[in-house]
Amino acid sequence: MKIKRVGTISMGIVLVAFGLILFVSQIKQSSALNMISTMWPIVLVLLGLEILWFRYSSKDENIAIKYDIFSIFIVFAILFVNIGIYAVTEVGVMSRLQNMVLSEDYNMDAVINEYIIDKNINKIIINEIDNLDIRATEDNKISGICKLNIYAISQEEAKKLSSEEYIKYKKSGNTLYIYAASNRNNNNSYSNPGSVEMFLPSNIDVEVTDCYNLDLVYSNFNNTWLFDRVNRINVRLDEISNVKINAFVESLDLLGGNIKWSFNSFGEYIKGEGANLIKILSSDNIIVNEV
Repeated sequence: MKIKRVGTISMGIVLVAFGLILFVSQIKQSSALNMISTMWPIVLVLLGLEILWFRYSSKDENIAIKYDIFSIFIVFAILFVNIGIYAVTEVGVMSRLQNMVLSEDYNMDAVINEYIIDKNINKIIINEIDNLDIRATEDNKISGICKLNIYAISQEEAKKLSSEEYIKYKKSGNTLYIYAASNRNNNNSYSNPGSVEMFLPSNIDVEVTDCYNLDLVYSNFNNTWLFDRVNRINVRLDEISNVKINAFVESLDLLGGNIKWSFNSFGEYIKGEGANLIKILSSDNIIVNEV
C-alpha cells in the first residue's frame, strides 16, 4: 500500500509564492504586506485543491492518504498570521501604527484670518490662547501671525494643516470672542498654535482670560484692559503712556520690572494721568517695563 502525504505541495507553493512576493515588492518598492494581506485566501484554495486531487486520483488505487501535519501546520500558521494582519488593517490599527512611526513634528508660520470689526463691537474677549503677543493697530480689523506646532506624517500633510483656521471669532451682542482652535485630521495628525502675535484696534476694551503667557506692547492704546487667570504677564509701556495698572496679587514679590510699584493690598502703578486702566487678576508673575 502506497502512502501519499497531503499538505506538502501546498506548503511548497505557499513558500514559493511568498518568496516571489517579497522579491517583487523589493524590485517595485511596493508594500509586501499589502500584497500578502490581499492574497491570503489562496492558501485555503491550494490546500483544498490538494486534498480533492489526492482523493480523486487515488480512489481506484490501493493508496493511503496521510496528512502531513507539519506542512499543514506551517500553511495554517502563515494563514493565521495573514488573517491577523488583514484584521488589524481592516479596523485601522495598522494605519495608526504606521502613522505613529512615521509622523514627526513640524514648526510653521501662518497668517491668522482677519476680522473686520463693526461699529457695534465695544468689547473683545480673548480666551485660551497659551502664548499671546498683543500690539495696537490704527484700523478696525484684527490681524496677525501664529507659529504652529504640527504633528503629521509628511510635510505635505503639515502644509495642509497649516492652511486651516487657527484663530476663530464669535460675535455675541456687542462682544467679540476670540479663541484658538486645534485642527486634527486623525489621532496621529494634528496641529495647534504655539504662539500668536495679534494686532487689535486701539480703542476697544479687551479682556484676556485663561492664558499662560501674555506680552502686551502698550503703545497707542486708548482703552481698558482686564487680565484674569493669566500666569505670566509682561507689559511694555512707552514714554507717552497714560495708564493706571492695578495688579491684585498676594505679595509685592510677584511684581517686577523697572517701574516703582506701590503696594497696599494690591500693586498699583500710575503713569501720566492714569486715564486708561489695566486691571490684573489671578497672575503669578507680573513684569512692567518702561522703554
